[in-house]
Amino acid sequence: TVCISVKYLNCVVILFLFFIVTAKDKSEKIFALAFVKLMRYDGTTLRDGEHDLIVYKAEAKKLEDASTYLSLPSTKIELEEKGHSATGKSMQNLGSCTISKDSFQISTLVCSTKLTQNVDLLGLLKWRSNTNLLQQNLKQLMKVDGGEVVKFLQDTLDALFNIMMENSESETFDTLVFDALVFIIGLIADRKFQHFNPVLETYIKKHFSATLAY
Repeated sequence: TVCISVKYLNCVVILFLFFIVTAKDKSEKIFALAFVKLMRYDGTTLRDGEHDLIVYKAEAKKLEDASTYLSLPSTKIELEEKGHSATGKSMQNLGSCTISKDSFQISTLVCSTKLTQNVDLLGLLKWRSNTNLLQQNLKQLMKVDGGEVVKFLQDTLDALFNIMMENSESETFDTLVFDALVFIIGLIADRKFQHFNPVLETYIKKHFSATLAY
């Protein structure tokens, strides 16, 4: 378990180094490396679950400059998204590090009440940064995993009521916000998330201040 402050998470990279160790030569020589960033390009955290990391052949000069490999894909999925296959030739043609034939898989579990793994929920929580996607984000909220929503219960409720308050002159979002609130209340009523009921009650008593919602 590694505890990392939210303010540093954008800069954190987990680096895995692979060494050759022999009985005759006790000195450790790095022959390959793999890495993974905890924050994704879309502002969400690394997804929970298994990740097939790309293993790069380690070259001494390139290891001295982290930017050489940090600009490269770290997982096989990223590699495919960029239109490459997991072969050394593909990357050599880019004049970059060479991919090793070795495979390496990790399993991660990120626990945070500040950063979400879901891009749709993130879009709702930061709705002011792109109001053009607000309708879409409100609709997508109902498709977000309930466990992820309840982790950000107060922030999600704040976002919904702020949307209602700041768009009071229009009825564009009224129905969508109402549906989202019904969805959240339904989640809390579910036996699976009943232990979040005190959180909802505390929010209503101490944090709720949207006068237009009465």
